[in-house]
Amino acid sequence: MQDSSSLDEVDLSLVNAVQIAPRGSWQVIGSVLGIDPSTAARRWQRITEQGLVWMTAYARLTAPTAFVLGCVEIDCRPSERDRLAVLLARLPQVVSVHHVGSGRDLLVLINARSLPALSRFVLDELSHHPGVRRTSVHTATTIFSEGVQWRLNALSPAQRAQLAAHAPPRAKQGVLTEKDRDLIVALSTDGRRSVAELAELTGTSVSTARRRLAKLVDQGLVSIRCEVAQSLTGWPVSAIFWANAPAEDLSEVGRALAKLPEIRFCAAVTGAHNLVMIVWLRAPEDCHRLEERLAAQLPSLSLAERAITLRQPKRQSRILDDLGRSTETVPTDPWAELHLPSA
Repeated sequence: MQDSSSLDEVDLSLVNAVQIAPRGSWQVIGSVLGIDPSTAARRWQRITEQGLVWMTAYARLTAPTAFVLGCVEIDCRPSERDRLAVLLARLPQVVSVHHVGSGRDLLVLINARSLPALSRFVLDELSHHPGVRRTSVHTATTIFSEGVQWRLNALSPAQRAQLAAHAPPRAKQGVLTEKDRDLIVALSTDGRRSVAELAELTGTSVSTARRRLAKLVDQGLVSIRCEVAQSLTGWPVSAIFWANAPAEDLSEVGRALAKLPEIRFCAAVTGAHNLVMIVWLRAPEDCHRLEERLAAQLPSLSLAERAITLRQPKRQSRILDDLGRSTETVPTDPWAELHLPSA
């Protein structure tokens, strides 16, 4: 009998299919996988209810907006570290929270509505929290890769090609505005919500919800993302790399890094190092193997620091347990006022 907290081969194929075609119909997905659409839907319901897999959506990080993504490093008092991580994880602007093994206690990615909003939060609130000893902020200037591109690769090339026809486009034609806020927030808790559900949640007609959703998807303004508990992926170890590349090579290096299967997130940032990467690995020793490959393939890239993530209590709209399973939903809303809640 299958362990209720695991994914079998059919489940992994199902997840991979939804990663490629996040809003593909069960008819399409079932046909590609060779299973009945009702079986696909039933399996999906089971693994999502168990928190093993979830769907989310957010303003695409590479789309033209006024948002600012801040990589915030925090040193904490040991007695306050876990409580502060939980407080930050429940903020709708926080993308992810990482307990880091060295160099800093926490690394928090925050998608704020503007640089002044991020600055006020860090300088006037976070820095004065009794559990905080030091903060350091690095703002992303270019995002080369985000987790929406990461794949399990449980499908054959032919199956992936079939599903590619139902994948969201990668065009960047429009501009996201606060008029899209309610729809983004509704999608953030389940990127596969039906148009009827979205219409109800946003207080619009079904036809209006369908038109607004089509605009977000067709213009590449929203990332609709299938996430899976990291412990079940075969890539259970997460690490953070800081690196430097010459200014004239930075874009080329960033694009090359984005193609590597280990890279979950890669951005050019301000600060002492101009690149930060979040990577998933099969084992801790793969850190060194990845470094060797980077040195061979990208000689102008200089790795400055690397650290293992000891725990990740939040990833993309979900509070996670120690195995990376979803236990609580936090709607994503970068337009909201950014405040640290009271203790």
